[in-house]
Amino acid sequence: MQFKQGTHVFTSDGKNIGSIDRVVLDPKTDEVIDLVVRQGWLLSEDKVVPIGLVETATEDRVTLYEAEHNLPTLPKFEETYYIPVDELERQGKRVTSTEDYAASMYGYPPIGVAWWAHRTTAGYPAVALGPEYTERVQENIPEGSVAVKAGARVLSLEGDHIGNVEDVFIDAATHRATHVVISQGLVFKERKLIPTNWIKRAGEDDLTLTVNRETVHKLPRYNG
Repeated sequence: MQFKQGTHVFTSDGKNIGSIDRVVLDPKTDEVIDLVVRQGWLLSEDKVVPIGLVETATEDRVTLYEAEHNLPTLPKFEETYYIPVDELERQGKRVTSTEDYAASMYGYPPIGVAWWAHRTTAGYPAVALGPEYTERVQENIPEGSVAVKAGARVLSLEGDHIGNVEDVFIDAATHRATHVVISQGLVFKERKLIPTNWIKRAGEDDLTLTVNRETVHKLPRYNG
């Protein structure tokens, strides 16, 4: 199977739901666990799609076993939740900024103005009724896994930016990533096929290789 940056994802009934944004990878085993599908035609938010739901995958199209009516059951890629600041302080966690605080407030109309006079609280002074909250964002992927972005930078052993992730090839039987295709780098202006056992460290925004840029340069050009 092949997963390329921006490849469109379709349901089993032929509906275009969005496009590939990230591949969720277990760095220890190179196993691809999930795909993150960017919001598109049928999705209003990014969703996590388990790799087991993929029926077929080519450079131009990914098709799922699931139909349109099952899309709402897919988990969001990111969940936003709020924690009371005093709770974080009790846990000994330092809160360094108050910019993302959301205080519990109600509009409080002045004397002589009925509360039903306006449908909104615009113009009314706000009265704090509870503790301040700070926003936290959580990614709904397995602990220890990495959601590698399409277009993530690829760095050589020396730390040079030699390309960006374009494709990820996966063994359909084991769901393990075997190779990545890199392209449009600052050093190389052509596509190269890199085995995943050359990856030293995988992060969300970049992959670091165990080989130097000269080794990558000597690889044959990959033409797909």
